[in-house]
Amino acid sequence: MVAVPARAQVKLRQLATSHWAVALAVVGITGIVVRIWIYNSVLGIPTADEALIGLWAIHASHGDFTTFFWGLHYGGTQEALVSVPLFLLFGPSWLALKIVPLLLYAVAALLVWRVGRRAIGERAGAVAGALFWIWPPYNVVNASRPGFYASDVVYCALLMLLALRVVERPDRTRVGVFGLVLGLAYWETSQIVPIALPLIAWTLWKQPRALRHVWIAAPLAVLGMFPWLLWNVRHGFGSLDMLSFGVQSSYWHRLRIFVSPLLPIITGLRYPFSQVPVLPGPLTNLVYGVLVVLFVYGLVKVRRSNATMLYVVAIVFPFFYAISAWTVESSDPRYLIVLTPVLALLLAQLAFRPIAGLVVVLAAAAITATSLHHFYRGAQASQATNAGAPSDFRPLIRTLDRLGVHYVYSTHWVAYRLAFETNEHIIGVKNDFTSVSFAHGQAEPALGVFIRYPPYERKVRAGRHAFVFYRSAVSSIPIVKPLEHYGYRPHPVGGLVVYTLPAGR
Repeated sequence: MVAVPARAQVKLRQLATSHWAVALAVVGITGIVVRIWIYNSVLGIPTADEALIGLWAIHASHGDFTTFFWGLHYGGTQEALVSVPLFLLFGPSWLALKIVPLLLYAVAALLVWRVGRRAIGERAGAVAGALFWIWPPYNVVNASRPGFYASDVVYCALLMLLALRVVERPDRTRVGVFGLVLGLAYWETSQIVPIALPLIAWTLWKQPRALRHVWIAAPLAVLGMFPWLLWNVRHGFGSLDMLSFGVQSSYWHRLRIFVSPLLPIITGLRYPFSQVPVLPGPLTNLVYGVLVVLFVYGLVKVRRSNATMLYVVAIVFPFFYAISAWTVESSDPRYLIVLTPVLALLLAQLAFRPIAGLVVVLAAAAITATSLHHFYRGAQASQATNAGAPSDFRPLIRTLDRLGVHYVYSTHWVAYRLAFETNEHIIGVKNDFTSVSFAHGQAEPALGVFIRYPPYERKVRAGRHAFVFYRSAVSSIPIVKPLEHYGYRPHPVGGLVVYTLPAGR
């Protein structure tokens, strides 16, 4: 066997490192390019749910802060608060709103890398960060959606990193910071609970001395969640009503659908909503089996290292997750987004050699590309039907401006996008259009059971308002005929129609 000179060994290591850095840079750039494409494609068309978050940020920029988003008793507003300085500097826009979750996903990828360095090694940690940047596909396609899902992954990765730091050195500062971040995470999203509970248990198991500083961690956790606590004291702890749901289901049923189809959907092995496997049936089952075997093998192999943290969280997560009846949804894996940093770290353990890491990243990229193609085709087909809210609201806004309309009753999906895209120049509210009466010279639809934001409702009812319907649904809306009999006239705008009284009435 020929010995390699020391200088040659150094050069070989430098060459390998440079190749590794280039590969990671390619992954990073690819992730950025894909996100820009999604933002500008049919996949990035904004929704009314996003508009509501933007409207909240507009009001927050004027000093009107609330603990949760309008009409909700859950979901903190920390992520939207980051948009407020952008709104103040550049004005409200979709870009200023959506860039925040995009940046948070980038932060989460860096945190996953830092967790990986401590838990599974330098190379595997880098692969984990790269994996998380381009996979799972559900995360990638929804990365620009504002709300609290980007915060989910940031807090999951951050709490894992802080737990590892506590295990390394359980001093007051590290334990206290963990408590504070835990409190902030809980205010932002209760979905962090199935991550936090096993993480705390693992930390205390690995480092019992951390209990000595619970006296500082507990008050700091309360401080972090204080807005949540204050709101709930005033509202009968309404946020705790996350265990009930309108659909009946058993705990064991929710646990079963976590295993299948939701876990395969979030990993990209099944398509969301349709639940159709990406691979042929037998091959899909083979992949499932291999992943289970690798999980068990990995657990045995790392049982004495800090990587056990990942396995403890992954094993315990579904048992706490399934307690909430909200997890009965079997086609949309949004409640599993919070687990995805753990999944990326588990999968990255396969990167025991550089070539293995490259294969893992390429396989994940292929899964994401396949899913993005599926998402894109579905979104295009949906737009082609012209049955829902339009992708471009400018024709509707021009029509309403021409008609002198500033207040509108419409569907959820039209009303709040209209309000955000006009910076509240036109205010819209949702209505179910079940019945209508006539008073003060105009139509007044019956109020719905749920009113998203009462100040909007009062303004629209008091002002001279119009109605915006989907053209395809006009014949089935019970108030249309009474509106026409009273004198309201239709003004078609693409797939929508505006009903308003003639000028002078």
